[in-house]
Formats: sequence, C-alpha cells, structure tokens
Amino acid sequence: MELQTAHDKNQLRQAAAGLDSAGIRVAFLSNRFDGASRKGFSRADWRGPANEIAGTTLDSGVGGEWLIRTNGTALTGPYGGFALETDWLHCGTSRHTAAEVRFEIGAWSPSAYVLVPGAVYGGNRFEARKLDYAPCWTSIEERGPNAPALVTDIPRLAAGDGPSSLHLLTGDAATPAVAYYDPERGRACILLTEQRTGYGETSIHIEESADRRAAAISFRAPGVREETKYEMCTTAAPSGDSGADYANGDRLNLKFHVYLFACGSVRRLFAAFAAVRDSLTGRPELAATLPFSAAWAIQEAKFNAMNWNGEHGYYAVGTVDEKHQDWQLGWVGGGMSSYALLLEGSATSRERAQRTLDFIFGGQTAAGFFPGVFYRGRWYGDEFGSDPDREAPERWHIVRKSADALYFAAKHMLALEAIPLGRSASVTWLQGLRRLADAFVRLWDAYGQFGQWLNHDTGELLVGGSAGGAMAVGGLAWCGRLLGEARYVSVACEAGEYYYRRYTMAGVTTGGPGEILQCPDSESAFALLESYMALYETTGDRLWIGRAEEAADQCLSWCVSYDFVFPASSTFGKLGMRTAGSVIANAQNKHSAPGICTLSGDALLKLFRATGRRRYMDQLTETARNMNQYLSRSDRPVMGWDGKDMPPGYMSERVNMSDWEGADLVGEALPLSCWCETSNMLTYAEVPGIYVQRDTGLVWAPDHVTCGLETTADGGAALRVTNPTPWPASVKLLSETSTEAALPLGVCASTAWPRVRLAPGETRVLPLAE
Repeated sequence: MELQTAHDKNQLRQAAAGLDSAGIRVAFLSNRFDGASRKGFSRADWRGPANEIAGTTLDSGVGGEWLIRTNGTALTGPYGGFALETDWLHCGTSRHTAAEVRFEIGAWSPSAYVLVPGAVYGGNRFEARKLDYAPCWTSIEERGPNAPALVTDIPRLAAGDGPSSLHLLTGDAATPAVAYYDPERGRACILLTEQRTGYGETSIHIEESADRRAAAISFRAPGVREETKYEMCTTAAPSGDSGADYANGDRLNLKFHVYLFACGSVRRLFAAFAAVRDSLTGRPELAATLPFSAAWAIQEAKFNAMNWNGEHGYYAVGTVDEKHQDWQLGWVGGGMSSYALLLEGSATSRERAQRTLDFIFGGQTAAGFFPGVFYRGRWYGDEFGSDPDREAPERWHIVRKSADALYFAAKHMLALEAIPLGRSASVTWLQGLRRLADAFVRLWDAYGQFGQWLNHDTGELLVGGSAGGAMAVGGLAWCGRLLGEARYVSVACEAGEYYYRRYTMAGVTTGGPGEILQCPDSESAFALLESYMALYETTGDRLWIGRAEEAADQCLSWCVSYDFVFPASSTFGKLGMRTAGSVIANAQNKHSAPGICTLSGDALLKLFRATGRRRYMDQLTETARNMNQYLSRSDRPVMGWDGKDMPPGYMSERVNMSDWEGADLVGEALPLSCWCETSNMLTYAEVPGIYVQRDTGLVWAPDHVTCGLETTADGGAALRVTNPTPWPASVKLLSETSTEAALPLGVCASTAWPRVRLAPGETRVLPLAE
C-alpha cells in the first residue's frame, strides 16, 4: 500500500478520533489454530495516526510476521461515517492462521440492542430450549396466553448471567455487518464489512464481558468459529473451520465502513442501517433473465398440472404425496396462490381459484377458525411432532394461518369486484369471512392479542406472546371495508397499535413461521408492514404510514443487500445465481429465499408512493427481479440436492448462503415445490413491471426489461423499453405523477394497468400521456 498523503492522514486522524470518542479501541490479532481450536494469538493495538507511516508490526505466532497498514477516508452522508481499510502484508511463513480486526467497546450497556441483519435482533436475548426440529410447543411446560418468548438453541447473547457471545459466518447475515444501539449513552454504531477475502469467507464474533459493561465485535479472515457452530436448532455442532497457510509476500485486505452517530431509538438505528447497508458493497447489479409473464406461463401450467387436487377442489401447496405438501392454509401458499390465479389466470385457473375458496370455507370450525392441514380427505392440526403424549394435537392451530386466510379471502372477494367474471362473492364465502373476522374480534376482546397458537375448535389461545398473528390486523381492516363493519376496523386499529408498540418499536418481530417457536423472523416483520399499509388505505390516517416506515426499515434488514459468492462447484455457483433481493427466513432456519413468505411485496410500492422514499422501491425491484432465476425451466433446469433436475415450474425455498445444513449444501436447492412459487405468482399479479413517475423522472423496472425516459420531438415524454431476454414479455406499466402517487393504491389496482408487449430483443418507444 502506498503511504498516505497529508489529506489521507487527516482523515485517518478523524476516524481515530471518532472511534476514541465512542469508547472504541481497535486491535489486530493473529490467531493460531489446530482445526477449529484456537491455540494462541498475538495482538497489537492500533494507535491510529501515531503509526500511520511505519504501520503496525504483528508477530503471527507461528514463525511469520504481519505488517499492517491502515487508511481512513471520510464518507458522505448524515451518519458520520468513514471507510477504514487494513492492508496485511505477510513476511515469512505461517500455517493455520487467521487474521482478525477487533473493535473493543469499553463502555457497553447490558441493555444494548445488537443487530446482525437477518440473524440477530436485540442480541437474540431470549430464553432457549434445546429441541430437535421441528420444535413443538406441546413439549414445553410454559404455555398459555402469557407464555414467555422462547427460542430454540440459536446463536444469541445471554439473556441472563454467564458467558455471552455468538459466532457467525458472513453468509449467515443479510448484510455482512454488526450494528448496535446503546440507550444508556444515546449512541449507535454500524460496522459493515465484505463477505470474503481471497482466503475464504469472513467470520463475525460478538463477545460481552461477564458484567456486560464491555464488549468486542471482531471480524476474522478466514472465518473460524472456534470448536462449535450453528446447525439446525443447535449451537453445539462441531465446527469444520480452520485457519489458512500464509507465505512470504501474501496480502490480505479487510475493509470496513464505520458509522458512529447519536441515536435515541431502535427506529433510528434501523433507518440508518437501511440508508447505509450497501455503502461498502455498492448497489447490486440486477440481471435480466426471464420476464414475469414468461415465468407466469410456466407456473400456471405447472399449478394446473401438478398442484390441482380435483377430488377435493383446491390448489395444493406442493406436489409430493405428503401431509405438509398437500394442503396447508396460508403461510406456505394455501388460499394465496389461488388469489394470484384469480387475478391473472385463464378461465380454468379462475374457476379453480373460486373452488379453492369453496373448499376453504367448507372446513371452517364452529369457533370460526380453520384446521391448518388437510391430507387424503382428513383434516389435521398444525402440531408437527409425533409424540403420542401430546395434548390434543389435532386441535393445535397456527394463528398466522387463519390470519392469512382472513387477509387473502377478503382480497379474493375484492378481486371479484375488480375483474368482470360475471360472479360476485357467494353468500357462503361472505358468511364464512364474517365468522372468521368475528372469531378474531373475540380473540382480541378475550386476550388483547392474537397470539401464536390456538385451539381451532374452541378459540382458546394456547400460546401467546409473538407477532405471529400480525396479518389479522390487515385482514380485519379489509373485512371492515368489504363487509361494512366499523367494529372490524376499530379492532384492527387497536391491534395495530399493540403490535407496533410491542414489536415494531422494540425492533424484534417473532413467531411468523410455525416451526421456530418464537425466534425472530422476517415473515412477521413483513406481515406488520402489510397490515400497517392496509390500515392506512382503509382509514386514511397517515399515522400508519409512519408505523409502516419503521416496519419496512426492519424488513429491509432481512433482505440480502449484495451478491454472495457461492462455491464454484455448487449448483448455484454453476448457474451464476445472484442473491441480492432474496429474503432470509428467520434466525433458526438460516436460509435466504426467493421472495417474501408469502407476499408480493406491493406494500413497499404503496409505501414509496406515500413517502417518496426511494429505498422501498429499490428493495421491491431487487426482490422482484431476484426470483425468476431460481425457477426451474425445461431449457435451464435447477438441480436439487438429490442430484435430479427439478421439473419446470419448481422453485426451491433454499438460497443457502449459510452452512446451517452443512457446508456441502451451500448453494444447493431443496428438491421440493415450495411456497416461493406462490410469492413469484403474486409478484406478477400485484407488482408493476415498470413504474414511472412522469413529473419527477423516476423510473424502476422490477420486471426483466430495461427502460428510461426520453423527450420526443414535440417536447413530450416517452418511455423507451427494451426486452433483452430471449422470451416474449407482457409488462405491466404503472405511469403516474407524484400528485397521483399521494393517493392510496388499494386492492387489485393492477387489473387497470396497461400492458406493454415486447418480442425477444425488441425495443419500443411509448409516448406517456400527461
């Protein structure tokens, strides 16, 4: 590295001063390993500008030596950031070694909110239970409406006394980063790094002192998690990590973006992170692979050929003859795929979508809820385990499933008002929807929450204390509009405020999936965003826009912000898969996935329109564009980890950047038809392929086309659109002004959007009406 100029020295001094004022000391470590066992280390403290010319010399401890030089550069923006680059030059030979940059916080708080995006929320400071997958509440004594929030054995900081640390690889995170907010001192810090160096993936380590008054955040290259690592539901799996061998002249570069700023709330931390999360890696480059309409044609054919159950009349969630692949309400797609097919499908698909509603309401219980599973003519409860001593397993029901049914059944019926099918909602559907809405109102009146699990026969709340039922807020809001029932909207507002104060304000949303106990998850975060936007659109109260912004910034933390480098020999490595825009599921099941479970993401569009904040439309574009590359096609099959090509229309939920299922499954696909197929269809049904704001010149292309505005010869505005793919494309266009964008979009708006049809490789110039 060249010696710093005077300007660089001054910026380095500023960086050192900023760290010093925040009580942060930087140290460099050279760690010696035998496999994943650390046998010793050497340490040198960074003295900032005092050693900027000579650099820092560090004995590797195994015969070699490091010369470490630093460079600091100020970053623009409102959060006081700077880039800190450390360049390590190795002299001599060292074996089984890992370099480490350690940020030591001398003034820490036990109440510090710690974030590793997509992995750790509030430090994951929950009481844990060591249970195998899938963890069952019937195996746990602490149940009931006021049960404590419990998690499985996931990486976490201690909730009480004793050692407190966690150890991850960067692939465990949606962004390779650690952030914290210290409420005692009113400040926050965001540390961004890169996924890997030339010596492999980097690891992330967070350690707290015994009295919780000091902490250290460190980054190690190559990444070595000492002794153990996380695999499904356990932090005690043997670590297969090891150090690297360094020769004379080898170089290692570790880069960081560091943001130190005054902070008075979790909200500000997430807003800052949403603004800077790609400052080090840069905005991802989006690839054009398969137009939405081409993917739709493949998926609609697959759903009608493989997912349709003609005997009982419903679209199944999968294609395998297995209980949880047949019918599950909500969550993984039951009664959700049919909404997309109702909006966009052929006459056959629309007829079958309506038959799916007949099937749903035909299974409603006396309490107004639904059994969660149906298989071979029999209804089942949602309990996953097989313990013969379970308590009434057939009646255990995941609240989120009936909440999703409330939300999507209402949208089905609103869709019938928007599209001319010659049929309106049946009396049976409307009565069933009212019974379901009434059931949620009774649940709220009795418990002041919707909980996570209930008895579907009686309505008794079996497990409370999570955000798992958050979609009921939005469902009640839409039911209030559809059914003309003010009480539904009133309860939706009360519940929305409860969920906001208990979960969104706290920065931890839990329990959306049914098989994670109450681990932090992305699904409940997105459900809250969806519900807050539904409340805004039904009440007109912009209070809910502010709530939605906070929820959306948390949602963005679950979305992968960069393109992970898969092993070259992996299936995804060979196919050149990109991860930016995919969404990490939860803190237990540490895979990313194509799309949001199980939504289109159009709430991000609605929020952008209401606020003008571009990051929400950027995220929607990245997530929508990400999905189709994971769709198996006849001309480009995706091979499952069983070694067989998946059929056309299959899309696996696994985007494994983490080795939580084993290092050999990073970049490999679970060979099943999964819920993300429904998310992909919902995206085509509800998200514009092109969004244009004519008076501001803003343009986004979530679909797989390129476009831009230009001026015509007569001074008007025109849109140039190119289809760079070998597939024909029918692209939905939403063109409006910023004034029009201030008006709520509502449900089923996409039915009125014009479509631009493009042949493969075709470019069209379209005049835009004023």
